[in-house]
Amino acid sequence: MALSARLSIEPSEADATERFVAVCRVTNEGDEGVSLNVAPLSSPSLALEIEDASGSPVHLPPPPVPPAEPPIERLEAGQEKEAEFAGFLPSWTQPGRYRARCRYVAGSGEPVVSDWVEFTLTPG
Repeated sequence: MALSARLSIEPSEADATERFVAVCRVTNEGDEGVSLNVAPLSSPSLALEIEDASGSPVHLPPPPVPPAEPPIERLEAGQEKEAEFAGFLPSWTQPGRYRARCRYVAGSGEPVVSDWVEFTLTPG
């Protein structure tokens, strides 16, 4: 499976956690279609990895209970699946600099991760 991941966070600086919106895109870079379990993209706690300025993880609320049957979508060559997470940062997060990346984990293989994206929560 030749997947890649990209993450964008807007705005890059805000004074309230609910202002941030993260968009994770998983793209099929291969020549053939693949079946994609989209459950790992259903919740920020499954799709995002967040660290504070010291490299400590920022823990997110738990994801919802997974469905009995995994939701599978077909991703043809060159197509992408987008997941948007508005207000993904917990309200109890302290002001400071953070970085996040999109993480798609399917099965027992290595996760597909994006580059890190930095953002700043300023005092409100």
